[in-house]
Amino acid sequence: MCAVKEPHRKAIEEVISQGYQISPQAYKFLLSQPSGDVERLVSLALDRARRLGGVFVLEPHHFTPEFEVVEAKAPVDSQMVILPQPEAVSIGSAQGYLRLFQSRFQQLESIMKSRMDLRDAAPLAQVLKLPLKVRFKTIAMVADKYTRGGRLFLELESPEASATAMVSGQELVSKALEVLKDQVICLEGIRYNQGLLIANDLIWPDVPLHQASRSEKDSLVVFTGDLHIGSNYFRRDLFQKLLDWLNQRLGPRPSRELASKVKYLVLVGDTVDGIGVYPEQLGELTISTQLGQYEEAAQLLEGLPKHIETLIIPGNHDAVRRSLPQPPIDEHYAPSLYENPRIHLAPNPTYVNIEGVKVLVAHGTALTDILGSTPGHDFHNPITAMELLLRCRHLAPTYGLNTPLAPESTDRLVITQVPDVMVMGHIHIYGSKRYRGVTLVSTGCFQDQTPFQRRMDLKPTPGIVSLFNLKTHEELPLDLESLG
Repeated sequence: MCAVKEPHRKAIEEVISQGYQISPQAYKFLLSQPSGDVERLVSLALDRARRLGGVFVLEPHHFTPEFEVVEAKAPVDSQMVILPQPEAVSIGSAQGYLRLFQSRFQQLESIMKSRMDLRDAAPLAQVLKLPLKVRFKTIAMVADKYTRGGRLFLELESPEASATAMVSGQELVSKALEVLKDQVICLEGIRYNQGLLIANDLIWPDVPLHQASRSEKDSLVVFTGDLHIGSNYFRRDLFQKLLDWLNQRLGPRPSRELASKVKYLVLVGDTVDGIGVYPEQLGELTISTQLGQYEEAAQLLEGLPKHIETLIIPGNHDAVRRSLPQPPIDEHYAPSLYENPRIHLAPNPTYVNIEGVKVLVAHGTALTDILGSTPGHDFHNPITAMELLLRCRHLAPTYGLNTPLAPESTDRLVITQVPDVMVMGHIHIYGSKRYRGVTLVSTGCFQDQTPFQRRMDLKPTPGIVSLFNLKTHEELPLDLESLG
């Protein structure tokens, strides 16, 4: 092995001295760079990591010229700050998807190898050279999953190798049934024969026990979404109740006192119903243009108290591309929203820092893929699928189902930072739970049951919003229907 050159050694020592780790892929990348460029690249990567926040392991994309960050934009006095994220380069070819999945594997492998119990995980190609019956751990992507003869099989892939893993035993098979295609997992097992591995355990990337950050102020956030303004089924009456409650014109005195503590509103996508999202949609619209729908949304949000800041991300009904990740709603379609200084329009997904509390906000389109096909999950309880995505450390693991993914050089759907709160909508059913210190919230909606939902026997929860206390992390539902 060649000795590490002095400029490269000093650069790596600088990374470590600043409290960061460097992934194996980034290490190889740095060693491949000319000596005269290394100091500049490391300085650039460290600066980006500090600006992003929550980055502990430097990856190749932190060093490369194509990596950019989206600067946070907020009023000077704002305590709601959209955290900058990598802006990946789209590659409109099959090569783009190859780069996307390589990026996913590298990021999740680094996350898993940062765990003490997985540092000894060997590359899959190395595992396939071990003597038979030798125990191992390896990190791989699940290319396929199928059952045969009462056993479950996983087709595993890594950048250098592929293999089949057999899962047996009721407990382990039940665990494996939750494994999603294209998910990155760690398999603990033994080598049985050429190309066949026997699984003894399956380990998700997961999140460590998390000590959540808290605000010093007793401030509340309202989490909701899926308004579907412009639809025949939009519950304007319930949204007006929300506005009246926030303005302390509705509810008993204790409830109005609670409303006085609300400083933020987060809308998790599908603010409008959109145009041409599904067949025969025009027959279910009261506003038949996207401009008109967003103008109506802007007028309704003008009714919020002036001290409330609002965050809006897009969903699959909004005027953005369907492929994830989605950019913010374009100003061309929603000029009035952009004119309001208390409204922030952000991508889907996005991280936002609210009074020191880190919130991961995503529309949750991939929840449909899990709830429709994964044993142990159903549409009546979407919060379990949210937990599974957090355990996967990815917001849309499976390619080729209902959730389209954009072919980009960096997979921006990996949950690289452990949030204090994770919020999703899309299913229109309220729910919440705490998982390893992270508060999970599935938001309700402001749309009555649609014909499609009726056929699916899906009963939404319109008018139930989530109230979250940034200081205590207490979360509770507010049923606007019951407020008089």
